[in-house]
Amino acid sequence: MYLTTYGNNSGNIYGGQFSSVNASRAVGLYGWASSATTCIGVMGTSGSGTKTIGVYGKYNSYSNSGAAIYGTTWDSDYGSVLTNGDFYAGLFRGDVKVIGNVTANNILPGTLLGESASSSGSSANGLSLRSASIASSLSGLNVTTYQKERPEKPEITETIYDDLDIDTLQRGKEPEPDILDEQYYGKTHYALDADRLEESFPDLVYEREDGSKVINYMEMIPLLVQGINELNAKIEVLEGQVSEGAAKKTRSATNKKASPLSQNKLYQNTPNPFKEQTVIRFSLADDVQDAAICIFDMTGKTIKKFPISSGMESVSIGGYELGEGMFLYSLVVNGQEIDTKRMIITK
Repeated sequence: MYLTTYGNNSGNIYGGQFSSVNASRAVGLYGWASSATTCIGVMGTSGSGTKTIGVYGKYNSYSNSGAAIYGTTWDSDYGSVLTNGDFYAGLFRGDVKVIGNVTANNILPGTLLGESASSSGSSANGLSLRSASIASSLSGLNVTTYQKERPEKPEITETIYDDLDIDTLQRGKEPEPDILDEQYYGKTHYALDADRLEESFPDLVYEREDGSKVINYMEMIPLLVQGINELNAKIEVLEGQVSEGAAKKTRSATNKKASPLSQNKLYQNTPNPFKEQTVIRFSLADDVQDAAICIFDMTGKTIKKFPISSGMESVSIGGYELGEGMFLYSLVVNGQEIDTKRMIITK
C-alpha cells in the first residue's frame, strides 16, 4: 500500500489516517517485517519544513494506562508492563541504545548502575588495583567552572497540529519555560579539567568527533574510594606517631612525682565533632600539684595548654580558638601523660 499527498492548503494533509475501534486490542497501524537483510516494521522519514517529525505518538487519555510510543524486544508483548494509572510519552521494555547525546530537562529518578568487577572473575573480569599513588594522582586534578549557554529558540511563525491540541505552538505564543530548565542555565556548573585528568587516567577521557573531550565520571568512583583508603591508612600511621611523640615530650618535661594513674582520668570531649564549643571532662587525685590539658595538632606541636587543679572537673574549648581540623588532647599530671584522645572541629 502506498499513500501520498499533493497540494497545499491551510488545513492538515494526511498521507494516510487510521482509526482503531473499541476492542480488546485496537491497533491503528500495525507493521510487521519478515526475514531480510534489513527488517523495519514501521519507518517514518521527515522532510523539510518548520517542524518535521518522522514518527509522532500522542497519548490522549490520562484516566487509564498508556504510552504514546511503546517499544519492546519481548515477543507477544502489547504493553504488558503498563499498570493502571501509568502514562508515558515513551516507554521501552528492553535495552535502549542512543548514539549521540541525551538531553534531560528534568530529574532522572531511578538507580544508576555500572559494571562490577572482581579478581575472581565474576561479573566483569577485573584485577585488584594495588597502586599506592591513587591519592596523589587525584590531588593533582583541577576543578573548572562554566556556564551553560542557553540554546536559541526557533521562531514560531505558524499554527500546526490544531486538531492534536498542541495549542502552545500558536502564532506569536511561546511555550512556558520549564522551571528546572531555567535554573539549569542560571547556575554555575563544575567539572574536572579533562586534559589534566587524561595525564593520570587516560582511560577515563573520551573524545567526540568535533575534538571536544568528555569524562567517564561513573568509573571515577572506585578511584575516589581507593584514594580515601590510602589517606585513611596514612592518618592512622601519623596518629600513632603523634601520640607517641606527644607522650615522650610530656614525660620529659619534668621529673616531678606523679599521682597514681588509676586516680586520674581523661574522658572523651562532648560533643565530638563540634563547631562552636565542646567540654573536656577529667578527674584528678587529691594530691595532684601540677596538671594541665594540652592540645596538639597532628604534627605534635602544642597549640593550647589549660592548667587545671584538684576539684576541677572540666574545661570548655571554643572552636574559634583552634580552627577547623583534627586535634589531639592529653591529660598531663606531674609531668606524666595520663591519656590522649582525639577531637574534630568542623566548619
